[in-house]
Amino acid sequence: MSEPVALRADLFEFPPAEGQAPALLVSHCTACGRRYFPRRAECPACGPGSLEDTTSGKRGTVYASTIVRVPSPAGLKPPYAYGYVDLEPDGPRVFALFTGAEPESFSPGSPVELVLEEIIANRQGQSVIGHKFRPVA
Repeated sequence: MSEPVALRADLFEFPPAEGQAPALLVSHCTACGRRYFPRRAECPACGPGSLEDTTSGKRGTVYASTIVRVPSPAGLKPPYAYGYVDLEPDGPRVFALFTGAEPESFSPGSPVELVLEEIIANRQGQSVIGHKFRPVA
């Protein structure tokens, strides 16, 4: 079996450092405080020179969600849920698949935590790993 690969190298550290919880790679504007995912070259509000690279929080709250009941072109089998999560403590709001519970359980206001899991297997048989959110136990 081949080694898993990250969906994109600029979204999260993969594999995470030993003993480290997964985190998304974000940009933080030192001028206005906004946080962006994926990372940006410059803050759209403040311009160049104000962004620093950092990581996200591990937990968040579902902002919006939906359930898909038809197969996806990428091979995801229905039903599955995805939506937006507001990361704690300072954001950003990110889009992701949900995992670890029935799709109906991901309603706005639900607490979730970041995990790195297989999204699909590529043509070479490698697991393609992406960020997802699961319910907080």
